[in-house]
Amino acid sequence: MEQRHGKAILIILVCLLSLLSVVLAAGLLKMKTGNRELNARIAQLEEELSEPVDIEELMASSEGVELSNGEIYYSRETIKQKARDAVSLTELMSMIFSDKAVYYDGEKYIYAPLSDKLNRHDYDLDRIVTDKQSDLKGYTDGKGRVGLKGIDVSTWQGDIDWAAVKNDGVKFAFLRAGYRGYESGNIYEDDTLINNLSGANENGIPVGVYFYSQAATPAEAVEEAEYILQLIAGYDVSWPIVFDMELEESASSRTRDLTPERRTDIAIAFCDRISDAGYTPMIYGNMRMLCGEMQPERLGKYEKWLAQYFYKPRYPYEFGIWQYTSEGHIDGIDGNVDINLAFRDYGR
Repeated sequence: MEQRHGKAILIILVCLLSLLSVVLAAGLLKMKTGNRELNARIAQLEEELSEPVDIEELMASSEGVELSNGEIYYSRETIKQKARDAVSLTELMSMIFSDKAVYYDGEKYIYAPLSDKLNRHDYDLDRIVTDKQSDLKGYTDGKGRVGLKGIDVSTWQGDIDWAAVKNDGVKFAFLRAGYRGYESGNIYEDDTLINNLSGANENGIPVGVYFYSQAATPAEAVEEAEYILQLIAGYDVSWPIVFDMELEESASSRTRDLTPERRTDIAIAFCDRISDAGYTPMIYGNMRMLCGEMQPERLGKYEKWLAQYFYKPRYPYEFGIWQYTSEGHIDGIDGNVDINLAFRDYGR
């Protein structure tokens, strides 16, 4: 469900970090040598910033030193540590610019200011653990929350042995109900939905469903919601029903030119119809979708399912589920499958 970015921007980061390393190295050497050229460079930096650069404080701080103009400087060792803890360039940038919502918009990095109108999550990210053999994530904290292991599946996973899935410790599953064609606009049922609903229900695995939307209007979003409600009638669906709109870059895509305002209108229309039917609505997306391609302040009351293939989630606001890989392995499923960590039990 989540798309990966290209490698070209890596060159930019390498250049940026190299430049920062030169500046920081100059500062460290200023403490140890009388090299006039290095001292002159630090003096120039301090003059530009209109304040002294405290190298000792810089080296001692893992969070960086914030100057009066808002700039934050990190030591080289801190940058190295953050790089070791990151699995991608975007995660590294998110860690360095932790006071921003960082995402790549296809051309450049965006550093969006955090909104004071949205609630922040209160997860202790240091309590997320990764099993070294399976790469599965786990979570517990002092507030009684225990992370739940889950999957999301569609026709791409083929026939599933749901008894084996249950025995492998899966606590919930999201099933694709259907999708709308990004060119034709036609709605299609996922051809494995009914088998998956029956198999999961029979084996006591709580399920939710998601719909891959390419709705171009709020009315079409309501149509998608009503289509799902018809499909799941008679089945036990205790977890959320999810609006999943992803960017289609094709020139023929019917949703390519949607504005954030219009896309938000569409998401709200879907979620409100699901809520009216007595189910919990949820919005799926990556950082770019949730913070840039929609208007997040208008979506604060809806549950979020974050798609972010990082070592730890870097989304600052409230969210309930984290999809952290598309390359998981679960008994009963041939090939790769998306793995999720839920921070709450939606079936209760």
